[in-house]
Amino acid sequence: MSKVVLIQGSLSKGSRTAIVLSAVGDVLSKKGLEHETLDLRDLNMEFCDGRPLKDYPEDMQKAYQVLEQAQCYVFGMPVYCFSVSGPLKNFIDITAGAMEKKVTGIVCNAGGNRSFMSSADLMNILAYECHVTSVQPVVYTSYEDFDDRTLTGEKVHDKIEEMVNHLAKHLKSKP
Repeated sequence: MSKVVLIQGSLSKGSRTAIVLSAVGDVLSKKGLEHETLDLRDLNMEFCDGRPLKDYPEDMQKAYQVLEQAQCYVFGMPVYCFSVSGPLKNFIDITAGAMEKKVTGIVCNAGGNRSFMSSADLMNILAYECHVTSVQPVVYTSYEDFDDRTLTGEKVHDKIEEMVNHLAKHLKSKP
């Protein structure tokens, strides 16, 4: 069982969200925290239409089990039109029951620096749909934090460290 599941919510082949989430994974590893990644690009995911979980593709059933066994999550959220991407919302709609009353961190990546409040949409979805509590800070990145395909923003690295520290405190309080 992984204590922390990283949920990579971008479908973009060259996803910057995936790059930032990889940096989160590096910090988790340095701290000796067990984790794994669910990458939406790798899942056979159909539209949520209210059917029972057993009627969705096997990938979604396995993802549900991974989420159910985890203690914490970190959502990698691409920002589309100042909000949560459709594929990530669809994933949450199918798997929300597995996340009940757990804790998450949020990594948000947008095309510019004016979409920083978009993470509040994800916090509301998680809080109201599955009673998930979000730790602070939210890690927000935009094109300015990258040099080619490398995450260079110093403040971003500091926020990743701080977010992981808050998740680690939560993990220590669990049996």
